[in-house]
Amino acid sequence: MSLADNNADLNRLLDATADKIGKVRYCWLLTAAGEGGIRARPMGRVPRDADEEEWTLRFLTDGLSPKVADLRRVGSVSVIFQHDPDDAFVALTGTASLAEGKPEIRRRWKPAYDTYFPDGPDRSSAIFVTIDVTRVELWIRGVTPEPFGLQTTVIERDATRVWRLKAG
Repeated sequence: MSLADNNADLNRLLDATADKIGKVRYCWLLTAAGEGGIRARPMGRVPRDADEEEWTLRFLTDGLSPKVADLRRVGSVSVIFQHDPDDAFVALTGTASLAEGKPEIRRRWKPAYDTYFPDGPDRSSAIFVTIDVTRVELWIRGVTPEPFGLQTTVIERDATRVWRLKAG
């Protein structure tokens, strides 16, 4: 396969992944629990800023929650998306950072968040979790190799932030 073919295939896979993720309202955020286990919880994503790249995910959460304690201890996370109508399954891995400062919270605050944090951005323990995605594992019928589900398609970012197709 030529470099151009490889890049086209990589772009096709990334585009298909972004399309499937965009169709999913809720995903699973997995963190390393303090007692050595894994914690998983459903989360709704916050829309990214217009100037942010596509592979940045953001969530709003309570800064006093166990997930935040997990993230302070170990910043690596996984995020799982499933879109049943398209037989699409995507697992993202990345590094989480916490935006806790009140100016940052105010800047990102939307009226819809008042449902979850009625005290608003200034008096609540709300924080934003931002995930920089560094690895994508995907199974998408009609996009990834057949037979469907037998082999994982893996895409990773290298140190220069360039995506590379890896052996599954």
